[in-house]
Amino acid sequence: MAIGKRSCSIVCLVSIQIILIFSASWPGAAGLTFPQQYTIMHWARRIEQEIDRVFQQITGAQQLKGIYNEERRRFSLVKNQPRKIVEKVASDIEKLLAKKRKALDRLASEAERLQREHLWQDGIKELDMAYYDSKAELDYYSMDGEGEVENPSHIKLEFVYDPNFKNNVNYSYTAVQIPTDIYKGAPVILNELNWTQALEKVFMENSREDPSLLWQAFGSATGVTRYYPATPWKAPDKIDLYDVRRRPWYIQGASSPKDMVILVDVSGSVSGLTLKLIKASVMEMLDTLSDDDYVNVARFNEKAEAVVPCFKHLVQANVRNKKIFKDAVQQMQAKGTTDYKSGFHFAFNQLLN
Repeated sequence: MAIGKRSCSIVCLVSIQIILIFSASWPGAAGLTFPQQYTIMHWARRIEQEIDRVFQQITGAQQLKGIYNEERRRFSLVKNQPRKIVEKVASDIEKLLAKKRKALDRLASEAERLQREHLWQDGIKELDMAYYDSKAELDYYSMDGEGEVENPSHIKLEFVYDPNFKNNVNYSYTAVQIPTDIYKGAPVILNELNWTQALEKVFMENSREDPSLLWQAFGSATGVTRYYPATPWKAPDKIDLYDVRRRPWYIQGASSPKDMVILVDVSGSVSGLTLKLIKASVMEMLDTLSDDDYVNVARFNEKAEAVVPCFKHLVQANVRNKKIFKDAVQQMQAKGTTDYKSGFHFAFNQLLN
């Protein structure tokens, strides 16, 4: 904050001095005469002197020189060896990543074993499960809004603030996050909660072996997320639509890089609500793509063409390109007749080239 205030004072002071110099030297707007060369040079010298004076006063450059001259015997010059420095940095990074990978491999192998050995239970009930629901304080309210409905399977925890996580956490449990639109009492969800409960031990073991390890998370195809250490879920201002299956890290881990061509029929037969639904579907499809994917979007009726004219071929599905696609898709209008042949011909050419 001190640096910010000093920087602000330098700028303000210099600005005031420049205004004063120009105000004092300017002969008056009434004459409308352009200043002579020597006048401009005089202004420049005064501005230079004032900036130098303010700089020396604020930065303390002379004081720093004095301190160095007084203490120079305590300093020594050492010649660096760039190759050794690079090798040391590379070695440190390699060791750091190796520790993270070891933790990830342990978690993955244990999750595979637990899921393989799990016996499906058709009659499992919510009362049979005990877990910390990170959204419990947000979800379980009575219909009239007068009080909170108790959930027997929900564990109540105490939290302590951890500066590393910058959050209130509990190191003895994992937290469970289930998307808003999924019924928590469904058998598939309860079975998932049942076998993933044992992952708590793996999370804790990883944390003990590598104290620098922060958040650890497991996401399943059912939408269940377990993360460690436990902490209450922070709800957004609007409806909570978080679903682990739509997060980039989950998509990248669950699927391989792909090439995709999205064909949109914009003939007159899809006008109105149908076209709106098509546009919404294209938006959702684009959101599932990551930087490892390549995509193009084309519209067709009697002929086929890319919705973004400058995208002649597949482009990387990064944030910028997806935004350009979305803007172009919103501008599509329905007209003409349908020629599927032109659409498929365009798509195959894109994929082959």
